[in-house]
Formats: sequence, C-alpha cells, structure tokens
Amino acid sequence: MKKVIVVTNIPNPYRVPLFNELWRLCNDQHIEFKVIFGAQNYARRKFVLDMNDCLFPYEILDSKKINFGDNEKTVFTYKGLLRSLKKENPDCVIINGFSVGTVRLWWRSWWKKTPFIIWSGTVKSRGGKFSALRVFQRKMLQRRAAAFIAYGQRAKEYLTDLGAKSEKIFIARNTVDTRFFSEQTDLERKKVAHDILKIHFTYVGFIIRKKNLEQLLKAVSLVASERKDFVLDLIGDGLDKNYFEEYVRKHKLEDVVHFAGFVQKNNLPEWLAKSSCFVFPSNYDIWGLVVNEAMAAALPCISSIHSGVTADLIEDGKNGFALDFSKEKIVAEKMKWILDHPREAVAMGHNARKTVAGKASIYVSAKGMMEAIHFVLDK
Repeated sequence: MKKVIVVTNIPNPYRVPLFNELWRLCNDQHIEFKVIFGAQNYARRKFVLDMNDCLFPYEILDSKKINFGDNEKTVFTYKGLLRSLKKENPDCVIINGFSVGTVRLWWRSWWKKTPFIIWSGTVKSRGGKFSALRVFQRKMLQRRAAAFIAYGQRAKEYLTDLGAKSEKIFIARNTVDTRFFSEQTDLERKKVAHDILKIHFTYVGFIIRKKNLEQLLKAVSLVASERKDFVLDLIGDGLDKNYFEEYVRKHKLEDVVHFAGFVQKNNLPEWLAKSSCFVFPSNYDIWGLVVNEAMAAALPCISSIHSGVTADLIEDGKNGFALDFSKEKIVAEKMKWILDHPREAVAMGHNARKTVAGKASIYVSAKGMMEAIHFVLDK
C-alpha cells in the first residue's frame, strides 16, 4: 500500500474538512494518508477547533514559532519533521508552500529520493516584486519538486514564472466546507427574515491596515453622505482595531459601521444570513477563503482584483463585482447598486453559490489534489 503525507502549519477549521475528504479518497484507492502539523496553534489564530473532527491520522510537531516583528509574520521551524518522515517512510509528501519545511524536504531529497509536491497559493505581488534572494531560493526549491498543487490560476502562473513545468502543476482551488456555509446560512435566514431593518454589507477578517479597510471605509463614507439605509458589519479582530474605531468616530460613520468582534466559524452563518453583500477589499491576501464562505452562503461579493480568489471565482456582473478598492468612487457606486437592486443582488448571490459549488467545493479541491498524487505515485 502506498503512503501519502501532507505537511502543513497548524490544524484549523477550514483545512480539516479538506483533509477528511482527501483521506476518504485515499482510502477508496487503498492509499495510506496522514497529516503532519508543524504546531498546534499560534497567537494570531483565535479559532477553537475540536481535534475529534479530524477523521484522518495526524501528528503535531513541537515546532518553534518565530515572529518577525508581529504575529502576521510567523514562521515554523518544523522541528522533528525529518525524524517523522524517516519513521513513516512515505511514497509521496505534500508540503504547504515555500516554508522551512519545504527547505527541509529539499535537503532530504539529496539522499532520500522521496518525491515531494509543493502546495502553493503564492501569487505575484501587486508591484510584481519579490526580493532576488527569495526568488532564487524558490527557484531552487521548485527544481527538486515532483509536482505542484496551485490554489488557483494566478498561483499556477507564479509557479510557471519560477520555472515549474505546466504539465506538473495541478489546480485544487483553495476552499472551505462550502456545504456547511450553504446549509447553515439558509437555516439562519429563516430566523432573521423579518427582523432586518437595514441592508447589511459584511466584511470578515483581521482588522488591520494591510487588509485595505481604510479604502473600504472611504467608499462607505461616500455612500453614507447620500443615504443611511445600510450598515457595514466588520467581523474580526486585529492590531489596528482601535485605529479604525477612531477613524469611524472621526468621520461620523457610527450609524453605518458596526464592529462585531471575532466570530467563530460555527457562528458566522447567522451574520451571513442577514447580509445582502460581502465585501473583500484586501490587496494582501493571496486567496481569501472568506469569499468562498460568502459565495456558498449565496451572497454577491465585491472583491479586490488583487486577490487570487477574485480571478478564479468572481465573474464580474454575474456573481459579484471585481474591483480595485483604491477607486473608492467606483466601489461606492457598486454598493449603491446593491442597495437599489435587491432582487438582482439576490440572483447574483444564487449565481455565486453555483460557482463555488462547481469550482471550489471540498470534493472538487480534494480531487485536484488526488490528480497530483497519482501523477507522482504512478511514476
């Protein structure tokens, strides 16, 4: 029996369903499957996860966590990874991104010919610039990889730019348990259908400047100067929350901006249920899984053109809008369109649900990963 091991950073609520599905597919094809996590958790992550939800066998390493200035830049050492791989003796290893763990596998590949697959979501930076040292390092790492799994089309383009051959790159779109968000949000909508007095726009994520929230609030301010029949729910927490709370007070947006705080995954559907539109302004995220969640909840999304999820899932004018949030007047116009066209917005939301179900369900993503696994094992 062949054995496949996935190496990634920490167990989290959006990855566990994917690994459960991958474990099922491997079992059906008589392939052993295991996940090795670099660590249990780290400071930035506030979610609560019951490890009993993991159907697959797993191991958690005692990695050291190194922060470069703040919790947004946490690096795991993957201490003990090589010892674990020696014990497991896998036929294939999937490693998450261009991490310290990937470097360890690269070194190991010189004396132990276990093929490894790089699973990456990295896209070209907005300015198209990475440090020369980083580019050189990643080119070296990709040369030893047997195959690649890309989060989406833009991630595939990045891998190709590093020198990876197109026929070795398999797309498994980054995703969440879309069925959970679809079913639970519909249940919650039945409870709140008659209690919504204003139209809600929703943001979910870290409350930090990197997420481009200031540009979003500028657009909100433009809409609020004309009307007050809406509210923006900012769901999340972060280092810059106080800054944005002061920004809202300074610009007199208290009536239209609500800070909801951090919300666990299981409670998100009740917020999505009362929303009419999801907004994702980030220029920072290489993907943006919250957009998957919102689309599964049947919400149209106003999404940043600089994030990978937009290129793969947003069909402008059909299931949402793909925008540059630095152009706040255009963002404000799209928000007003949602306010003025509620029926059309609902239809957009249904299109969004169909898109994410067809392109980025847990099963579709796991199947894409299996294609990469077979590509390597069949050799």
